[in-house]
Amino acid sequence: MGNWMKLSMPSFYLIKLISWSRFKMEKQSYINALNWAFLILKKQQQDPEIAQYLLLELTGWNLTKLTLHQQELMQADLQQQYQKAIQLAATGVPPQYILGNAWFYGRQFKVTSDTLIPRQDSEAMIAQILQDSPVANSLLELGTGSGALIITLGLKGKYSQLTATDISAAALQIAQENSHRHHVAINFLLGDLFEPVANQQFDIIVFNPPYIADNEIDLMDQSVLDFEPHQALFAVENGLAFYRQIFQQAPGFLTPKGKIYLEFGFQQRGKISKMFQEQLPDWQIEFFNDLANHPRFLRIQRKEVK
Repeated sequence: MGNWMKLSMPSFYLIKLISWSRFKMEKQSYINALNWAFLILKKQQQDPEIAQYLLLELTGWNLTKLTLHQQELMQADLQQQYQKAIQLAATGVPPQYILGNAWFYGRQFKVTSDTLIPRQDSEAMIAQILQDSPVANSLLELGTGSGALIITLGLKGKYSQLTATDISAAALQIAQENSHRHHVAINFLLGDLFEPVANQQFDIIVFNPPYIADNEIDLMDQSVLDFEPHQALFAVENGLAFYRQIFQQAPGFLTPKGKIYLEFGFQQRGKISKMFQEQLPDWQIEFFNDLANHPRFLRIQRKEVK
């Protein structure tokens, strides 16, 4: 959701809940509005910290500035905007979709229900790619979604050619808007995985595939199930179908010294490793951990001939 800190406040449980109608009629101070929102979300069994995140994002303030102004009255239009945001958050809508923006690698990217919300887990993979190959001729991202990954790589690294594909025209539209926002030139192509780039080869291929199995639904956050695009989340073969397809097809789209980076679920390392050894015995694979020290992405490349 971004990087926010907790505001030091009196105990929320000692604060009387302000009704919806009273909140709309009376001007509230920032601290009272925040307390009201906290209790609304807690009552609806939503993460109460979303209340502070939304307020900071809507004001454009950091925590220090909010603390300095907490006793001041909110402007009427901001109060109305905040109320609507909290009403949506109380129903489980992710705050990034409410705001229309998500933070990734220190930058904001437009997101809608047509795109996944970029996660901090992916930042570790971006850092590894930049460490391995800060300079490369060509880079391809499959299933780009909002475009956050390839745009970040384009801003941080030095690549002469950036290409991204996605099966969703709506997602590609969002990715194009984000590329214009951040002034990164990318060739966006509509189609399934490698179909739009037939007969081309790339130095780096990046993919965060759908990897959630149907039997893992009960373990997922309800807001993800309700609001994020399912075609970007779920895969058959216990979530492994795309890895089998990538291991089969990717070698033909990779330059001789190229590398492929794939994210995966933290419980899938063993099965992916076995699948890789069966399909690509002449290649090498290395697994990496995310920020929580869970195995979450991998790199494959051809074995070097000695």
